[in-house]
Amino acid sequence: MSAEEERNRGVGILIVEDSATQAMLLENILGKRGFAVASARNGRLALAWLHEHTPDLVISDIQMPEMNGYELCLKMKEDHGLKSVPIMLLTSLSAPQDIIRGLECGADNFVVKPYEETFLLSRIHSVLENQALRKEGAEEAAIPIYFAGERYLITANRLQILNLLLSTYETAVKTNLDLIKAHEELKAAQAQLIQAEKFQSVGRLAAGVAHEVKNPLAIMEMGLGFLSGLRTLGEGEAPAILAEMKEAVRRANTVISGLMEYSAFNESGVASVDLDKVIDQTLEVVANQLAQSRVAVRKEFAEGVPHCLVDSSRMGQVFANLFTNACHAMPNGGTLTVRSAFKSLTAADAAFEAGDRSGVRVRAGDKAIVVEVEDTGVGIPEENMTKLFEPFFSTKPTGKGTGLGLTVARKIVELQGGRIDIRNREGGGARVTLTLPCRERAEHPGEIQS
Repeated sequence: MSAEEERNRGVGILIVEDSATQAMLLENILGKRGFAVASARNGRLALAWLHEHTPDLVISDIQMPEMNGYELCLKMKEDHGLKSVPIMLLTSLSAPQDIIRGLECGADNFVVKPYEETFLLSRIHSVLENQALRKEGAEEAAIPIYFAGERYLITANRLQILNLLLSTYETAVKTNLDLIKAHEELKAAQAQLIQAEKFQSVGRLAAGVAHEVKNPLAIMEMGLGFLSGLRTLGEGEAPAILAEMKEAVRRANTVISGLMEYSAFNESGVASVDLDKVIDQTLEVVANQLAQSRVAVRKEFAEGVPHCLVDSSRMGQVFANLFTNACHAMPNGGTLTVRSAFKSLTAADAAFEAGDRSGVRVRAGDKAIVVEVEDTGVGIPEENMTKLFEPFFSTKPTGKGTGLGLTVARKIVELQGGRIDIRNREGGGARVTLTLPCRERAEHPGEIQS
């Protein structure tokens, strides 16, 4: 027999628990530690058993049929022959009223479910040791208190109150430590996910670069081999081959430039700018393309939209990409609508998107400038919606696009604390929504509530 079993031998504990599984679990924990264990299925049966036996401790669940734990505790403390028997309540401690009701009925301690075996045993020994220190016969007047509109009559003595409060504090500390541990584990898991995403992104980028750059290099290699293998060329052969090689160089250079834009961001370019002016300037830059595509522009700028802390040249690059994509989505002409507003974000605006590991987070109630770019094109096929921001994904013919436009655009927006979202419109076409945080706190007349 171990020293612990020797110490616990002869110490009687009554378990009051309506769940057979929970009762068996407690009986096993206490039995193998040397305690003499008995059990009852509810408070009424426990009270009948207590009138014939006197244990050293009662451990009772609170939620039980016929007579709950609070009622059992109160009846024990009102009984002259049972009031000296300490009682420990098993509870969820979901509200302050749980503690007050425990004080009201004279409970000696709390244990929060689910509990750890070592923690439960530590509490049991504390109650038993404190019981030995209690002065018998020291009666104290009941104390009436009001809490949350309810009146309670506290019958517990000072030692019981102290024990209950200490046990509650101990539980709070343990819960806090568990939360800290869970938070650290979550951070570690998040870091691993971010690292895995980085490796995955690098892999996609490497594969895309290999594909996009290899083809132009192959054209150049074939062209050089063809030119070096011929002594004489026809009048139109050399210019045609050289033009093809020049186009291959241009394509390779476009890919490399896109990668450089994706990887670089200079904070020195950030300033307080008027996004509406940036939009107007960008529309002027792409005006010829809009005209050739027979696309009409409709601007819906709200009044009083504040300035935003962004890199104006980079945001111009984002808008140019979005306007160009809209033109390509409307080959037979249509309407490009650009609107801006200053608003307080709703829960829907701030909803977390599954799989988003950018770290960009906006909250409901935050002030933000929202820009929407809509087209009346054919919309985006559902199978492509999850691929829009992937590097080198493009529905355009080879040589007509690198597939880096939206990838770079999202990177620019996120590095400036914003979000970009693309969805199909119910009436046809697509809508791109840019949400940029307003870092200037002054009140503006253009603010709207959504």
